[in-house]
Amino acid sequence: MSSNLTFKVGGVHMDEHKGLSESSPIQRLPEPKVVYIPMSQHIGAPCTPTVQKGDRVLMGQTVGTSDAFISSDVHASVSGTVLEIKKMYTADGRFCDCVVIENDGMNEAQTPNPISNYDSLPVDDFVDFTKKMGLVGMGGAGFPLHAKLKGQVPLDECIINGAECEPYLTCDHRIMLEKTAEILEGLKIFANFYNPNVSYMAIEENKPDAIKRMNEVIAATPRFKNLKVVSCQTKYPQGDSKRLSEAVVGRIVPQNGVTNDVGVFLTNVGTTLAFYEAVVEGKSSYERVITVSGAGIKEPKNLLVKVGTPVQDIIDFAGGLNDNAVEIVCGGPMTGKSVFDMQSPITKTTSGLLALSAEEMQLEDESPCIRCSRCVDHCPAHINPTTINSAILKEDVEYCAELHADQCMECGICSFVCPAKRTLAPSVKLAKREIKMQAMKAKN
Repeated sequence: MSSNLTFKVGGVHMDEHKGLSESSPIQRLPEPKVVYIPMSQHIGAPCTPTVQKGDRVLMGQTVGTSDAFISSDVHASVSGTVLEIKKMYTADGRFCDCVVIENDGMNEAQTPNPISNYDSLPVDDFVDFTKKMGLVGMGGAGFPLHAKLKGQVPLDECIINGAECEPYLTCDHRIMLEKTAEILEGLKIFANFYNPNVSYMAIEENKPDAIKRMNEVIAATPRFKNLKVVSCQTKYPQGDSKRLSEAVVGRIVPQNGVTNDVGVFLTNVGTTLAFYEAVVEGKSSYERVITVSGAGIKEPKNLLVKVGTPVQDIIDFAGGLNDNAVEIVCGGPMTGKSVFDMQSPITKTTSGLLALSAEEMQLEDESPCIRCSRCVDHCPAHINPTTINSAILKEDVEYCAELHADQCMECGICSFVCPAKRTLAPSVKLAKREIKMQAMKAKN
């Protein structure tokens, strides 16, 4: 087994805080009374509702769709009645139409639509199916899976991302332990498309039980003989797709590129489980496992949650907040977004809800840059955050572009390592957004 794999430029080793929830088996959250199904749960065009007030819907039924290629259908996560369609914020801060469904508690599901002969079909037969089943990247970015299945160049390497490098998050770890065979069957189907000789399950070395479990199931299943577990160094952001492509198969993604551009199909372990459930069980994507953790939560857990469930319901089931909680974060602490409305719903891309204390947030006043270069030394994108910070504060967007601010992967390392506690990551994100806005204006 290949081990200690990693990328070469930047990265950081940090406290993992995974012990709070990594031993907690997945529990199903009790049925929410009302769900709010967002029409935008992915990168790309938002969906248009296909239902209206008063309609009865079944669990798994399509409630939103779009003709745009970079989009993905959304589905009801409960059976019940549509109360209304209204605009609201999601837990990760999107503002979009949401289909509000009152749960009738019957869990009456739409007839499953599996693909029985999936081993003998080409990848083209899965593209439209995957879009209609609502499969998107569940690691956080939400890139529609069907758009990854075929690239402009032939794809000849296949990697499943089980790194889960963000601190606190343990949901991927748990599904690798509890849904091992299902995930490997999903990888097997992908391997049929791209590399039937050897395809990879990549896991960080801080999850030795998951590595052991994956190897045991592969050894016991002749059908999986072409699948290989590789272990990666525990190092943030090992789970970024470009870093993992370099670590596992040595292929470096060019600027403004994606892993498909270097012939690598790479997707998250949760996405692979959802793909298995869609293809083999005929289940659309309407629920997922999330981690609820942090010093500010009373009972850290890993929970199977219906998409559209309000944050408050999830926090309540985890025992509620401790007095020291100062911030609720949707996602991991490095890339997540602050939750400002406890009624906002989770989406397919919500990997966790963290209740963090002031000590965990490390709230300190910003001071002048001391030119130590730590942000440059640790930046995986090989850019200069402190100079970009200075440029954007002067509103010099053109210079930010010259400094390749658009290549920022928004990992947050620059702020994390800065001894002056400068808010580098938000300023580089701002520079990246302004460069994009200027490019859009130039087109128009």
